[in-house]
Amino acid sequence: MKRMFLIAVVWFFTVSGIITADEVFFSVEVNGITVNGGTVYGAFYSNNNTYMDNQPEFTFRGNPTSGTMIFNLQIPQGEYVIRVYQDFNNNGQLDQGLFGIPKEPYTITNYNGGIPGNFDRHKVTVNNGTIITVSLRK
Repeated sequence: MKRMFLIAVVWFFTVSGIITADEVFFSVEVNGITVNGGTVYGAFYSNNNTYMDNQPEFTFRGNPTSGTMIFNLQIPQGEYVIRVYQDFNNNGQLDQGLFGIPKEPYTITNYNGGIPGNFDRHKVTVNNGTIITVSLRK
């Protein structure tokens, strides 16, 4: 049902001309959210330099009302690393402890734990209708 809705929305935006040739409509589904635990923030990085320097090209955020949120977004088609975290203390940043270990729930696309890798290890391709699912780690 979700996919049918997404296809209909993509078709509408494409036909109506709201999406330009280089922009696509897609979704990021974030799981593992703590309800009333603080704002969920996400960021997109299009190359290793912006990723390593934490200088995102695009961002999104939302206040959770359930353990899963779906962000319907529109950005240029391409390859991106997506970082997502939940800001428990609402200070607008991912709090980190010793050795940069996050104190708040977070994730990166294609992340399986341990020390995060470079852009190529974590990148995903964003196309029209793509649904990217990530789960916050606590």
